[in-house]
Amino acid sequence: MRLVYEPKGRAREYAALAANLYTSCTHGCLYCYAPRCMQRKRDLFHTTASVRKNALRLFAADCTEYAEQHLTEPVLMSFVSDPYQPDELELRITRKALEIAAGHKVPIHILTKGGTRAIQDFPILVETGSQAAFACTLTVYDKSWSAKLEPCAAEPEDRLQALKAAHDAGLSTWVSFEPSIDEESVIKFIRLSHSYVDLYKVGAISGDKSLSRISNWRDYGMSVINELEKYEKEYIIKNDLEKELMPDGQ
Repeated sequence: MRLVYEPKGRAREYAALAANLYTSCTHGCLYCYAPRCMQRKRDLFHTTASVRKNALRLFAADCTEYAEQHLTEPVLMSFVSDPYQPDELELRITRKALEIAAGHKVPIHILTKGGTRAIQDFPILVETGSQAAFACTLTVYDKSWSAKLEPCAAEPEDRLQALKAAHDAGLSTWVSFEPSIDEESVIKFIRLSHSYVDLYKVGAISGDKSLSRISNWRDYGMSVINELEKYEKEYIIKNDLEKELMPDGQ
C-alpha cells in the first residue's frame, strides 16, 4: 500500500494498520514524540498543519486495494499527527478521507485530541464499517494544566463530550491513557466516562518523563486496573506499563 502502513513497535499495540494524512500537528503538545520520529524541528512541526503530498489520491488507491484483498483490520488515524487538529475545520482532509473509506467500507479508528471538532464527521465515520471507532487521548483533567501541556488541543471536558457523542451515535469508543501524567486525573476520567467508553488503553510515557507526576509505576498501574475493574470495563495494559506491574519490574 501507499499511505496505509503497518505500524511497528509501541504503535503496533494500538493498531495493525494506520494512515497519516497530516505530516505535522499544531496542537503543540510538550510530550509529543512525532518531531523526533520524523526528524523535524519541534517548532516547525507544531507551526503549520502540513498535508502529505497526494494524500487523498494515495489513500483512495489503498482503499481500493484493501477492498480487493478482502482485508478487515481497521485503519487508525493517526499516530504522528492529529486528524482533528484546528486546521482540519478548514482543510477537511480527514473528512474527505472518511468519505473515501466509507465508499470502500474500510473501517476507520479515529484517535484525536481534537474533541468536538470531530462530531460533524460521525455520520461518515459510522458508514466506514461496523468496526469503526472514535477514541481520544486523555492526559490531565485540569484545563489550565492541559492548556500548558497541550496548548492547542481541545479541553479535557470537550474530549469527554466528544466521546459521549460518539457513543450516542452508535460508534465504539476507546480512550488512550498514554502518556500517563497524573494518576488523579486518570481515575477521574474513568469515573466520568465509564458509562460511554467501551475500552481503555493504558500506557506509561515514552517522551519527556519529567512531565509525568507518576513516580511509582507499579502502584499507578494497579490503581488504574482496580478502578477499571470496579466498573467492569475492558482494558489493555501496554507493554511498557505491564513490565512495571511484574515483581521487581521484571
